[in-house]
Amino acid sequence: MEIRQITEDKDNYLEMLLIADPQEYMIRRYLDKSDMFVLEDAGEVLTIGVVEHMKNKRCELKNLVTAQEYRRQGYGTYMVNYLSEYYSVTCDVMYVGTGNNSNTLDFYKQCGFVNSHIVANFFVDHYEKPIYENGIQLTDMIYLKKNLDVVLDVKRVVDMAMHAGKILLKNGGEIFRVEETIKRICGRFHVNHVDIFSMSHGIFVSAENENGEAYTKVNHVPLSSSHLGIVAEVNELSREISAGRVKLEEAEERLEKIEKIPPKKRWFQYMAAGLASGTFALMLGSSVPEAVAAFLIGFLSYVWVLFAGKHNLSKIIVNIVGGVIMTVLALAFMHIPFLPILKLDGMMVGAIMPMIPGVAFVNAIRDIADTDFLSGLVRMIDALLVFVYIAIGVGVTLSIYNTMMGGVL
Repeated sequence: MEIRQITEDKDNYLEMLLIADPQEYMIRRYLDKSDMFVLEDAGEVLTIGVVEHMKNKRCELKNLVTAQEYRRQGYGTYMVNYLSEYYSVTCDVMYVGTGNNSNTLDFYKQCGFVNSHIVANFFVDHYEKPIYENGIQLTDMIYLKKNLDVVLDVKRVVDMAMHAGKILLKNGGEIFRVEETIKRICGRFHVNHVDIFSMSHGIFVSAENENGEAYTKVNHVPLSSSHLGIVAEVNELSREISAGRVKLEEAEERLEKIEKIPPKKRWFQYMAAGLASGTFALMLGSSVPEAVAAFLIGFLSYVWVLFAGKHNLSKIIVNIVGGVIMTVLALAFMHIPFLPILKLDGMMVGAIMPMIPGVAFVNAIRDIADTDFLSGLVRMIDALLVFVYIAIGVGVTLSIYNTMMGGVL
């Protein structure tokens, strides 16, 4: 069963449309300038809906008809809900006009419509023959309306909110920020019954609409490197969503673009790693020559880090080999004849900084402080293991240097 839009040969459905609106020229007045949707099952048309765009972000449901043999099975309601969600992106209000038939009026009210206004004697003035429903002649056109800003599907809203939360968590966002962002987005689109459980590598969300229909989703988020620029963009988008300045469809498109934001150019990252290494070396008491050496070591070490990341190498290999590279380079600088005497620890203390997962470590402490103990411990262990891997690389290299080569390069 699917709903698809009809853009050509709308006259092929005229016979079915006449069931709901028995005067052909009245249908032709709006048919060409309106959107037509059909609900089909195995190629058989069950329900047709026709909607006309109006001014000031309004639209009108001009025709809704279900084949006689499929009535009272929920297909009409399904079509109305689909159209309400579809036009909620571009319209604020949907109108529908019908006769003074209590069954039809009750149907639309169950679909969320409320009374709007009445056009007196509409069916008398515009139709050649009297129209009767349930033995009652239709005279006045009774218009009902429905606010479309509250007609968004729970599944679609939760999916979009989860997408935002996943992007935050993947790029270094804290647990509280992820949960708050999901709640804000869901609340803006009137999905107020939301339960969230977030961890460092997963998000669990269960939401319920006003009709008691529940939707649950789980997303696995592997631990990865941070990209605070992406976190800032998602934060800004969530503020705009909360303020009502961004519709659901636009938010989905912007999240797709945010997720694809590339990292800084490689040369920029190399230079940033080098400057961080040299600056930290100076701050921690190293001499200027040692800081210059730390700059070069940090620069070259980060070339390896980005190369390994591009080829998806294991974090264990990346950090152990990174420790080896830093140590070898530092030992090499110590034995360059024309340089002043350089201390190993003076170079290493700065060069190691770009490889330390500072954001993850701070976030782990923040999560623990917010009583998110499980997430905090997972992040803390992950960060501490990086320290261990680097230490292994450094220790093994120094051991080889001191024992197997006798301390002489």
